Amino acid sequence: MATPAFQLPDLACAEHRAKVFKALSDPCRIRVVEMLAERGDMCGIELAQALGVSGALLSHHGKVLEAAGIISKRKDGPHAYCVLNRELLTKAFRGLVD
Repeated sequence: MATPAFQLPDLACAEHRAKVFKALSDPCRIRVVEMLAERGDMCGIELAQALGVSGALLSHHGKVLEAAGIISKRKDGPHAYCVLNRELLTKAFRGLVD
């Protein structure tokens, strides 16, 4: 039986996963992700209140999470809703444990 050839990891995939994990390296950003996972899409104002942080701080963390693709924002009238990208998170972590 032939042994499988060694394959180099997909560098682009590894770099993107590193960006995701770096974005998750802050406790407040982890709390944002946990809250969105638990409650579904949330308005930025209600998310900031639930986390006990200012709108400015939530905006900062939201930009980091959005740049990594972990969340996206959806406008509905005057409100912006944070939407969790569950598929991206699943793929990022699956690559480590599969």
